[in-house]
Amino acid sequence: MEYFASEALISARPSTVWEVITDAGNLTVWESGISAIDGELRHGGTIRIKTADAGGRSLRLRVRQLPGEVMTWTSSLPLGLLRRVRTFTLSPQDGLTHFTVKEQVSGPLAGFPGNTSPDTGHTLNDYVTAVMNRAELLDRVS
Repeated sequence: MEYFASEALISARPSTVWEVITDAGNLTVWESGISAIDGELRHGGTIRIKTADAGGRSLRLRVRQLPGEVMTWTSSLPLGLLRRVRTFTLSPQDGLTHFTVKEQVSGPLAGFPGNTSPDTGHTLNDYVTAVMNRAELLDRVS
């Protein structure tokens, strides 16, 4: 199993951070790393995303949420050959928001080239930084 994570302490309310990470209509506007998204980020929903590091491929993801606290995006191949779960976690901490993004890749095909990337950790760090910048800006404005 491959495991990647990134986290930050964000100077914004958890509700603002949650709004940023679940606003599908604006994920392509700020530096989220997502170039296209189709579908709604709601519990039980399915989305299709394109990212720069996916080589133009579209990824189909199942969305699960505990609103304001946790969201997961899951993609998998039949027979458990490959499973990718990205978990977004928010928790209030002294007037700030502790934001964590973890990605786990498992299954027999996890080690094959193209199924994981040495840049995944860097991509998660970039995403967390972009969420922090966007949420802090929006929290200042409101």
